[in-house]
Amino acid sequence: MPISTNDTTILALLSRYPNLPSDEVDDYVRMIEHEDNIPVCYAVIGRILPEDLNEDSRIVYEEFCGWSEDRTRRMRNAHWADRRRGHQSRTSDRMAQLHERGLISNEMMLMYGISGDMPERHTYMTMTPEEKEALWSARMEHRLGPNWRERFEDRRFRLPTFLRERSVGFITHNWVKEGF
Repeated sequence: MPISTNDTTILALLSRYPNLPSDEVDDYVRMIEHEDNIPVCYAVIGRILPEDLNEDSRIVYEEFCGWSEDRTRRMRNAHWADRRRGHQSRTSDRMAQLHERGLISNEMMLMYGISGDMPERHTYMTMTPEEKEALWSARMEHRLGPNWRERFEDRRFRLPTFLRERSVGFITHNWVKEGF
């Protein structure tokens, strides 16, 4: 079964953005060059089950899914390697550029900065407030660079308490307002 660069690109788009509106998905599917790949698109977005594909289409679907999973794994490993080396990833560099142009909000930068695997719950619960702050601060620094706090100096945006500089005294968290 033929699969063109155009069809592969559309499949990749559909797999990376599974929550696209139906109209937009249909517009992309109409751009598929080889009609045999249309059912593969529908399987990728979940409109039909992979088991309902004919043998050739199922082979294309399985090869594509393998490629997609491998790409996700490679990208994740590249991000982790960058963080371990203390480098900013291409994604974080691009997000910083978009943030400087006003296209990405402070909140988005914050959520990108602290995302990632959490320590085991028991371990996290036994950490002191200073250790927790160090964990979150280190995540932000690894993702957004050593001057990450300067990005959030805008008075309209306040960092959650657990990421602000510590002042004298004990700080409590307003989890309802600030989230996790």
